[in-house]
Amino acid sequence: MSIATEKENKTLETLLSLPVDRKTIVSAKLVAGGLVAALYAAVYMFGFRYYMQGFTGVQAATVSTDAIQQLGLTFTPAGYALLGTSLFFAILCSLAIAMILGAFAEDVKSLQSVITPLMILVTIPYFLTMFMDVNTLSPLTKWVVYAIPFSHPFLASQNIVFQHYWPIIAGIIYQLVVFVVFVYIAGWIFSTDHIVTMKLGKKK
Repeated sequence: MSIATEKENKTLETLLSLPVDRKTIVSAKLVAGGLVAALYAAVYMFGFRYYMQGFTGVQAATVSTDAIQQLGLTFTPAGYALLGTSLFFAILCSLAIAMILGAFAEDVKSLQSVITPLMILVTIPYFLTMFMDVNTLSPLTKWVVYAIPFSHPFLASQNIVFQHYWPIIAGIIYQLVVFVVFVYIAGWIFSTDHIVTMKLGKKK
């Protein structure tokens, strides 16, 4: 939205003409978004902690809760940290992709249609993990799900319960690589005049 608004208000040209490295502009936008992402991740983890305490807390001491605790199917501090980190990098990946897609938008009104593919990529793993077990999918479908960087926070919560930490760490590393690649692409777009001229044609 920031880029689309600047293109619509014709302030992007002024911003790019300033004696500031364009990669610095990209970095500043991503750092600002990253701080908001960190806040979102922290708030989510705070709420998720109390959500999990509804199942495993002392105040809900039922037979099923005691059985869950005896089996060790609870979230440890390390598990919370891994889940928060995975969520943080998923948001960073979405910010980097959104920055690239925002460069194609001519104005704020067209931004919604441009950003739709990103929203679809976010909802696919959400519904898949809600209604089915990823491990039961075919190998090709499973790798497609793993290739979507937003799948890993949803898969992390399942792995944390069973204390399978290595798949979560591998997912975080993959998210970091995806983030760096898209940041590089965004930096290349901003370093050229394509940031001002590029747009999607009506037929596309």
